Amino acid sequence: VFAAAARFDKAIEVNSRPERLDPSKRILRLAVEGGCRVAIDSDAHAPGQLAWLPYGCDRAAACGVQAEAVVNAMDADALLAWTASHAA
Repeated sequence: VFAAAARFDKAIEVNSRPERLDPSKRILRLAVEGGCRVAIDSDAHAPGQLAWLPYGCDRAAACGVQAEAVVNAMDADALLAWTASHAA
């Protein structure tokens, strides 16, 4: 799955919601080893839940995710170019 995601330059979601925190660290490490990009998602459904984002950031860092692989850490121009490259 991760080889296919990397091949098509897709991002794997890292969920920051405290009761979810998926994927597991083992799976996230496999995604990193496979060369996948990630998107760190707060999974917020209310403004106060935006504070959950550090949970996902910490997990990503602990699993070896480099800042360059995080799509929502790209500058606006790079993010727009990346998303445009995925338009059907």
